[in-house]
Amino acid sequence: MKKIGKQLIAAVLITALAATFTGCGRKEALANADVEKIIVGTGNAYEPYCYLDDSGNLAGYEYEVLKVVDELLPQYEFEFQTSDFANVLISLDAGKIDIAAHQYEYNEERDEKYLFGEEAYTTYVTYLVVAGDRTDITSLDDLQGLKVKSSSGSNASYILENYNQEHADNPIQIDYVNNSTDEETVTGILNGVWDATIATKRDVEKLNKGYGDGADVLKTVGEAVQSSSTYFLFDKENTTLKEAVDGAVKELRENGRLAEISTQVIGGDYTESE
Repeated sequence: MKKIGKQLIAAVLITALAATFTGCGRKEALANADVEKIIVGTGNAYEPYCYLDDSGNLAGYEYEVLKVVDELLPQYEFEFQTSDFANVLISLDAGKIDIAAHQYEYNEERDEKYLFGEEAYTTYVTYLVVAGDRTDITSLDDLQGLKVKSSSGSNASYILENYNQEHADNPIQIDYVNNSTDEETVTGILNGVWDATIATKRDVEKLNKGYGDGADVLKTVGEAVQSSSTYFLFDKENTTLKEAVDGAVKELRENGRLAEISTQVIGGDYTESE
């Protein structure tokens, strides 16, 4: 009886293991057949939107939004790839990524090259930013002949470059600085390396909180340089993916989840208005 019992147990175990491996094989086969891997390109140094935390892991608003978008799209599996801001769109150009996610605002130059999502996921209202004690700058006209910190390929640079085309006799000096830290931005403006930069009010609040010792060492001035929203970018031919992501973002906005993520990560609801 003992011998028969052992044989029975062994047979049950073998059957169970075979079923387990068969099940795993089916799951893997289904995944390979039905789930498309999507490479998302995003940044690594723009807190709180897309950056690497103290452990070197991707964090930020872009990541949190796209994780939830991925959950709503079972036909896709998102894989994230980080690089500096200037290289994200280069990767999209080269076909190395499928989605570009780095708080991209609309402009005509980008629209000619890429497919913009139709569902915005952040509002993005930018202003001139100067040292807190500066009183001589309130508009782009006041920056003629002065040096402004910007970054290659950014919408701020696009605005400044267009301004310079119309004021070639006395242009703004654009200093293209990629991958600078928040501390370098603050000290550079305070020490006169740059006369101004362009950013959102919430970015300035973050810089003052981190480096102002309770004081507003930086301030926004004048009217908004541009009031826009941010969108995910795709290859021009990738309409199916774009429509799927748009549908997910729309659902997140309508059910309040997008505003919830914005509040948790950025510190306020920046999905509808500044």
